[in-house]
Amino acid sequence: MGKILEIYLAKKDQPESSAYAALSFPAATYQIQDAFDKLRLTEGEALYWEITEYYQFEELSAVLNDTCGLYDLNALAQKLSELDETQRAAFSGLLAMEQKTKRPLPITRLIDLAYSTDCCHVACDALNDSQLGRIRAESGCVPGIDNLPKDVFEMLDFERIGRNIRISENGVFVERSMDHPGGYVARHALILEVAKTLDLTPKAPDYTILLEVFHDSGAVQLKLPASDQDLDGIPQTLDEPDWLDLSWRCLDCKVPSLMDAVSEARDIHAVNDFARMLAQMNGKTLVIYKALLEARGCRDLLNAELLANQTPSYTFSPQISSPAELAKEELSVLLCKPEAETVLPYVNLQKYGEALIQKSGGELTGYGLIERTDGRPVLSPGQEQTGGGMTLA
Repeated sequence: MGKILEIYLAKKDQPESSAYAALSFPAATYQIQDAFDKLRLTEGEALYWEITEYYQFEELSAVLNDTCGLYDLNALAQKLSELDETQRAAFSGLLAMEQKTKRPLPITRLIDLAYSTDCCHVACDALNDSQLGRIRAESGCVPGIDNLPKDVFEMLDFERIGRNIRISENGVFVERSMDHPGGYVARHALILEVAKTLDLTPKAPDYTILLEVFHDSGAVQLKLPASDQDLDGIPQTLDEPDWLDLSWRCLDCKVPSLMDAVSEARDIHAVNDFARMLAQMNGKTLVIYKALLEARGCRDLLNAELLANQTPSYTFSPQISSPAELAKEELSVLLCKPEAETVLPYVNLQKYGEALIQKSGGELTGYGLIERTDGRPVLSPGQEQTGGGMTLA
């Protein structure tokens, strides 16, 4: 499943706030929830988002904007990520046909187009009228030219033949790109109306970790935590005696920062135990845990499991998303409101906040400020944040 879009999310009244999130679409349920945990929207606060990058289907930039629903956009990206090369060319062709009408294209129509790629005929070797005319003539689809001698056949005006076919079929040519081989696209059936049947209401997943387990014989999805019986049944489904020759990748995780660690783990039972531990965490504790993992630079399951037991040793301030916000909060405690308002314009809030964080030994994360209750630094002296893990203090 390849990335289609990159999204920037923030608070609508503070689009440049330090409380923001970047999210690649298509995104799994926990990845979207994680982005909202970083935004820290309060009741009544509106969401701001924009598309910052197109990894694929850049032609969508002419029709997509922030008026469409976030979950609709994710549904479109999800379907596009599932298309093969020929279907991608078909989608680009359908989009080009729709753009001929000059009418606005709602996101629901784009979703319908993504689900309707099999309603098209795609000739990947036909990139212009001449090539289309020759292909159709050689395949016997042009009346009146059967059994022509080769030298007479080569005298045909293939460009004219192709142009007439394209006009009669209302087809389009799609240029080759990194996304697809391009070619001639013509619709032979009605566009499916799928968008109105999709239920995009956010739902709590019935798993804490979702895996795709695969081998040469195929692939299956596995929801964790799972019973021993369910785990034992996976190798049988893939015609293997045990888990030794099976591989997996993480499709979704309650802690998205650990998805790579889950994919790289080699003991399915350890992964299942970790999933059980995550299932016991409530929402508030989970956010503290994710902040702690980020602050400690933890990216391996062993240390991640050890850190899960240490969350009571930390205080967490989700309302703090920048040193300046911490400085303002500190001044409001030290001074009465009139005095604070007088002093604020003359204080370097960024530097003051950084000094406060350094003094407390805290760490500012994408979820908020995290500090140890005993006053010790979150990161011990000499402790390094690394992608492969760290030594717990």
